Amino acid sequence: MTHNHRSIIVAVSLILAILACNGVPTANAPQESAPEIQTAAAQTLQVILTPSVTATVQQSIIADTPSLTGLPTGTITPTYSVPMLTVREQTNCRTGPGQDYEVVFTYLSGKKLEIAGRYDPDNYWLVKSDESPTGTCWLWGEYVEVTGSYWVVSSVTPPPTSTIPPPLAPSVTWEFFCSYASNQMEVTFIWIDYATNETGYRVLRNGQPVAELPANTTSYNESIALSVGEKIVYEIEAFNFAGSTRSSIIPITC
Repeated sequence: MTHNHRSIIVAVSLILAILACNGVPTANAPQESAPEIQTAAAQTLQVILTPSVTATVQQSIIADTPSLTGLPTGTITPTYSVPMLTVREQTNCRTGPGQDYEVVFTYLSGKKLEIAGRYDPDNYWLVKSDESPTGTCWLWGEYVEVTGSYWVVSSVTPPPTSTIPPPLAPSVTWEFFCSYASNQMEVTFIWIDYATNETGYRVLRNGQPVAELPANTTSYNESIALSVGEKIVYEIEAFNFAGSTRSSIIPITC
């Protein structure tokens, strides 16, 4: 039974008691209750039944009704905890929500960060970061676990992607050795890595890629069949999502 229902029952009981005490017919009294008693009873019942009754009126009724004293009348306040994020696997924190944004810092598993915003379409979280020059960076939700009142975090509009140019081409030196008995040629390339934004390097032989190497690689060697007098051409290509640049052509003839 709800608090309102109990209040109504108690009030109605009081009204009936009043009417019973004052309305019992006697030989010398009329069978009607005094008008002022009826009016007071009607007003009390109206207060209880009115949907817009305020907390103040409810508390007043409780205070004036001994049987209702002690019932809870407080306001429930929801609890709040700081939204936090824990890195589950080593992952990059970027300037925006996606791989088109630059990497600011790489966090290891177990790192805890406070959540500052969210971007639901790509499942990214904006976190407060002491390692970021701007004080914040973006982490992919696939590799993190969120706790606290994260549902109250506001959605954030991603920053525009920066225009990143293709990486600078490497400066390459090389040496090779030809075995005329077996028609084999072995070649070694060493280059200066001028690029700072490359995704990786490709080794091209006669215009076709023969190897793809990770960023910051500075050497490559291979051994291939090459007949006497046969000529081949190599290039070393630096690339990222914006494009690629190639070294000067490297001709080799045994």
